Amino acid sequence: MRKLTEQDLVAVVGTTYKGYTILQARVKGGIYTDSDHYGIVLAQSESEKGLFVTWQWHLQDEKPTYYWGHYEADPKAALADYEARE
Repeated sequence: MRKLTEQDLVAVVGTTYKGYTILQARVKGGIYTDSDHYGIVLAQSESEKGLFVTWQWHLQDEKPTYYWGHYEADPKAALADYEARE
């Protein structure tokens, strides 16, 4: 697994996964040497516009793999979770 780049982040924004459109993406923070191999995304449901999720993700075989979702109905809470997740 390699470090995420700015191009990787740009590439996932606007894509759809499991009915959610990715709105923002960033590299995961943290103290571990491989923290920059992982990212966090904020996504909004296409079918239920009031439902948001933040997922951790990484590239596996150069394709995004999303997991460990935190689901939220309040957009401010979802954005706060996106910004705070490490």
